[in-house]
Amino acid sequence: MLATEHEIQDSYRDSGVAQRYIENRFVSELMRLLHDRQVGAVNRVMSRVGPRQSLEIAPGPGRLTRDVRPAGELTCLEYNEAMIEQGRTACPAAVRWVQGNAFELPFDAEAFDFAYSFRFVRHFHRDDRRRLYGEVRRVLRPGAMFVFDAVNRVVSEPLRKANPDGYPIYDKLYNDPDEIRRELADDGFRMVECVPVQKRFSAQYRAQVLLGPRSRLLARAAIRVLERLGKGSPLEWIVTCCRE
Repeated sequence: MLATEHEIQDSYRDSGVAQRYIENRFVSELMRLLHDRQVGAVNRVMSRVGPRQSLEIAPGPGRLTRDVRPAGELTCLEYNEAMIEQGRTACPAAVRWVQGNAFELPFDAEAFDFAYSFRFVRHFHRDDRRRLYGEVRRVLRPGAMFVFDAVNRVVSEPLRKANPDGYPIYDKLYNDPDEIRRELADDGFRMVECVPVQKRFSAQYRAQVLLGPRSRLLARAAIRVLERLGKGSPLEWIVTCCRE
């Protein structure tokens, strides 16, 4: 299972991976729901705090970048050239793309008012996550927000055990938001919000399988109605925290 800094960097290096990234991962209505929730979370923070300088870490080919509405200047830090090439083509010209390593962010201390990163921090073991948090904290101004995603062990672990080949890259699985809160506190962040996403994953997945082949619109409606019902255990959380 890929988990180290260099293993994960190398796994996304190929130009074919960059070209097919969104097609392979975010075409289904269930993944579109996840995408929309992530974009909405980023846009809400941007609207609320009005950052002049925002940083997206590991944007890949700009899946989120093309849909967010930055309040000021948006910089995207991406390691792989192929991803940057795809992102520049798909995203607004005003977005600044920088090639670099998230473990050694090529920016001055306290350069940004806001940062976000999805499907990245979660891929690393604790020591590497600590390094990432340290770099994010270094480039954020005091009080600035950082938004990222975290995976729920209760829902995700059975899926991974049933299909281990479907999860070639490591993900940290959290027991509950309190575990995330403690981890962040250890690295200089205060949790502000932990929003559940895909709250009825089993039922939503069945809706996608049964309805998707017949009608994408019907599958979309069913998946999003299920998301609004009750307090089911989520597949993931969108976490907003504050740099202390």
